[in-house]
Amino acid sequence: MTEQILLRNQMKITDGRLAPFSDAVRQAIEFVEKHGPQLMVQAYIDEWNMRAVSFQLYRNSADVLRHWHLSDPYIKAVCEHCTVEKLDVYGTPNEQVVAGLAQFLEDGRALIIRPLAGFSRF
Repeated sequence: MTEQILLRNQMKITDGRLAPFSDAVRQAIEFVEKHGPQLMVQAYIDEWNMRAVSFQLYRNSADVLRHWHLSDPYIKAVCEHCTVEKLDVYGTPNEQVVAGLAQFLEDGRALIIRPLAGFSRF
């Protein structure tokens, strides 16, 4: 079993903020493509319902923490234009990652889903 962690983040885009949200997401992804530890990042948008979903794949918890540290200004810029509705964490994050997710876990927006079986091909 690998240590990989997959995050699925569902966001509600603030009314009237579609363009700045989209710009902030693009800038964040450009930054992490060059500097971030993620193995994969994909963002999807439902303009009709003003929602977006992003997927981020990490090797391990250390890479999640590194991303949060490196990308904090970009994360804040995206969050100015949306609200996190649901955050699914697939894998076994360490205590520091769980602590970083505390507000989402406590209010029920986050769920940690432990691995059962699987493999990756890269």
